[in-house]
Amino acid sequence: MDRDAFLERAREAAELIKMHIELGHTIRLISHRDADGITAGAILAKAVAREGGSFQLSIVKQVSEDLIEELAKERREIYVFSDLGSGSVKLIAEKLDFGTVVVADHHPPEGDFSDDSHILVNPVPFGANSVRDLSGSGVAYFIAREMSRDNRDTAYIATVGAVGDMQEIDGTFHGLNLEVIEDGKKLGILEVRKELRLFGRESRPLYQMLAYSTNPELPGITGDERKAIEWLRSKGFEPEMRYWQLREEEKKKLHDALVLHMIKHAAPKEAIDRLIGDVVISPLHPEGDPRHEAREFSTLLNATGRLNAGTVGVAICLGDEDAYRQAQKMLEEYKREQIEARRFIIQNWNMADEGEHAYVFYAGGNIRDTLVGIAANMAINAGLAKPEKPVVVIADSEEDGRLVKGSARTTEKAVKMGYHLGNALREVAEKLGGEGGGHAIAAGIRFPKDRIDDFIRLFNEALKKQVEGRE
Repeated sequence: MDRDAFLERAREAAELIKMHIELGHTIRLISHRDADGITAGAILAKAVAREGGSFQLSIVKQVSEDLIEELAKERREIYVFSDLGSGSVKLIAEKLDFGTVVVADHHPPEGDFSDDSHILVNPVPFGANSVRDLSGSGVAYFIAREMSRDNRDTAYIATVGAVGDMQEIDGTFHGLNLEVIEDGKKLGILEVRKELRLFGRESRPLYQMLAYSTNPELPGITGDERKAIEWLRSKGFEPEMRYWQLREEEKKKLHDALVLHMIKHAAPKEAIDRLIGDVVISPLHPEGDPRHEAREFSTLLNATGRLNAGTVGVAICLGDEDAYRQAQKMLEEYKREQIEARRFIIQNWNMADEGEHAYVFYAGGNIRDTLVGIAANMAINAGLAKPEKPVVVIADSEEDGRLVKGSARTTEKAVKMGYHLGNALREVAEKLGGEGGGHAIAAGIRFPKDRIDDFIRLFNEALKKQVEGRE
């Protein structure tokens, strides 16, 4: 990608924000509610505060016309969107034409702003891969770094966002993410190790870390604590130990045993490759603290966002210990809901509509609409779906009973066949009177509940056109 051109755009955004701070304007921040968006919002909030500015921050589900109209009523001098907004630049330009707007995002944009007071900071137009080269928190980081070199101390938080966005899903970091990590290494605030990439290395005993592993699934172990205990004991491990407490030779022994177990059970190569890889830890927090390791930290932040308390997550990133203790309770509820979603998907997969090009699973109110993306990944990781065929999980909207929310997920194998889920959902949403879009490998949609059958047909047709157009 053209790194210098992207950084110049980040510099322009930084100067705009600093100008409004000098003018005494409150910086209106709007960020996405997942870990990537929460960390992005926190980075920008810290950068503004460091300049002596004031800010107002909202953590939101998505950019919608209703949201933009509400923001327009505030008549702010400057709005800064982070980890969202690229798919709505036309709407933003139309409704917020009276003020300065910065969109700091990594999702494929629908277009670009064309005037001096509206600026899009996005690595994709400069040649970056939106799902692996830089996340929303990374974009926020580079803007903050241009505001002040002191903001390099947010490199760990930015990397937590990248991990939450699964930028290193193949086991290693890429693109400008490496520059963020290098800044953190130089400051001594983070370290990258090649280790086991499962949730729970800090806060859970080994048997729970294995039993609750869904990305990747561990055949014959995931979902069963008793089997996890038996397996660990058979390999000479104490099930109650924490991963971080193991000696280096013990970690290697566990790594080797798990890889052999997955090979023995014919796990997909993709899943085996995800097992061991880059793990980011930070000396800013003690071992055993979820904030010590980026994957656990990002899951903690995701819990706050998915339970509609994203500002608690931002407070954690800014060092609020009370917010951290509050979030720990949320995390238990979040993980419990994930387990229940996995159980529901597995037990009811026969309800899925398998079309020529996609699986569509309508969960109704049995899965929270904030967990549909996780549920779609679970269906893939559990081997319920063929790896070359995308999965969409749809749930009733918690905000509007007339709508449903869906998330589509697929594999690198399917993307190489020509599928682009974001483009397909954007096309389908326009026909259904909804909103949709995202990445090639992961995307989302919201549309009227009475159009589910139409969605199934239109989505398969859109995917078919993509594949046939490639041939």
